[in-house]
This record gives sequence, C-alpha cells and structure tokens, in this order.
Amino acid sequence: MNTKFKFIPLSFHWCAIHPQPIGVVYFIGGAFFGTFPNFFYRYLLQEVFEQGYTIVAIPYRFTFDHWSVAINIFKDLEEVRKSLYQEALSLNYTTNIGIYLESPIAQNSYYVWIGHSLGCKYIQLLEILTELDSPDLEDLKKSPILRQCGIQEQAKNIRKSLDGITLADVSLKNQPSIFLAPVIAGIQNAIPIPFLAKLLQYFGLDVRPSVKETKCLISQSSYFQILDIIAFSKDKQASKTVEWFDHIFEAKKRLKALIVLPDRIHLAPLGYQDGDREVAKTVIYALEKLRTKLSMVLFQ
Repeated sequence: MNTKFKFIPLSFHWCAIHPQPIGVVYFIGGAFFGTFPNFFYRYLLQEVFEQGYTIVAIPYRFTFDHWSVAINIFKDLEEVRKSLYQEALSLNYTTNIGIYLESPIAQNSYYVWIGHSLGCKYIQLLEILTELDSPDLEDLKKSPILRQCGIQEQAKNIRKSLDGITLADVSLKNQPSIFLAPVIAGIQNAIPIPFLAKLLQYFGLDVRPSVKETKCLISQSSYFQILDIIAFSKDKQASKTVEWFDHIFEAKKRLKALIVLPDRIHLAPLGYQDGDREVAKTVIYALEKLRTKLSMVLFQ
C-alpha cells in the first residue's frame, strides 16, 4: 500500500495520515517555527510517520496568553480525531483506522505527544487541564493545584473557555509525551530585547502562566508520569528547564528519562528535506520505549 508522506489540512491542523497506523503523534513546535510545523519539522515528522504513525502537526499563534493556546488545542482534539477517521475512509484506508475513534483515556492509548522548545509548555498545560477533570471543575478557584500555585484569578477565564467541553473526550490521561529541548518560557523568551522585557514585566505584563506558575503547576501535578526528555549538549536556551525537570522528577521519584545528545544546539530538530538523523532515531527509540513504559504506569 502507498505510504507516501503528505500533509493535508484538517480542522486547522496539518495531518499526514498513515494507511496502516499503529498510533497517532501530536506535534507542537517551538516559537515561530511552530507556526508552520509541517515545513520546519518535516524531516523529523516524516521519519516518525515511516514508523507507522499518523502525524498531527498543530500550529499556533503568537500570544502572551499561553492558556488560550492550550485551551484552543484542547477544544479541537475530538474534532481532529473524527476528521482523521473520515479522511482515512475517503482515502480507502481500512487497516486499524478504528484507533481514531478509540477513547483517548484508554489504558492502551494510541496517542503520543511530541513537543519542541515552547511547544513542550503547551503540552504541559494540556496535562494540567486534564488534571482539572474533577468534581471541582465547576469552581476552578477551589481546585487544589490552582490554589497551591496562587493562580485562582486565572481560573475564571479558564473555566469560561472550557464551557461545553467534556474533558474525558479530550483528555491526555495515559498519553505519553516526548519533550525535545523543553523551554518553560517567560516574557524574556518572547521579547528578545532584555530591557524591553524587564520594562514590560515592571508594568505587570508577562506570559500566563508565568515561568514560576508553570513550574509550580508541574511540581504539584500527579501527571507527567510517562515522559522522556531529549536534550542537546550545546543548547543554552533549554538548559535551565532541562535541569529543573531532571531535579523535580528525581526528587519525586517519577518515571522519566533524560537523553542528552552531544554537539547539538537548540534547533537540532528542525529540517525540511534533510535533518538530524540521530535526533530522529532517538525520538523513534523514545516512542517505542514509552509504549512499554505506559503498561507499567497505573493511573487512578
């Protein structure tokens, strides 16, 4: 059967549908590059596709409100799965296409998330939103994780944005993640001029959630159990975030792995026709390992 790699637009995402899928990989790229993930990350995503995965590359807009991006991604997930199924039928694909209609919270999940740089933060926020699927959802100000991190004031907008969403239909529960050079970004990352970034912070403008708030949410979360981090030895942009993740997961004795590839910088995952083969091989290795790790983790 023809397994030609080709992106098509579906539900405002770029999708490459495998004729015999073993799973679905959602991908969110870094700042700017994540606006056109089908172009800037084409080599890496094609390598993953050729292992049997349908690819959903998720573009996003530039904003200081990172919650809004994560929630918009959340809202689209159910429609994306339905669109994948319908498109697969129209292409006369029949093998294993039922995975697109499987519950996203099934113990043997077919879904995996991969992020690069800032894209990892959006996956982190999606995991946090998944954890809010509780009796406290009607009043997020009472949510322990939001209260402990002091962001109850953001809860009103989050709750309003989640109206009409059944979280079980878009949950990331039981879905592994791979973070490539993760960056928990603040306004300093969004504004390349240090003086201007500090000035905006002085007047109370920062990304939401902030770096401090995001780290608090992750450290208080019971999620992030099925996670691999791939870092690059010459990457100055992600080094502090990678060190923080390594410390927090070691302290909590959570299942995780940190792989550091030598002689590579932050933009190592990028490539259109040609790319870093070793990065691609490491991502594929992590995908296989995480599927095994998933069976070892029991979510309550």
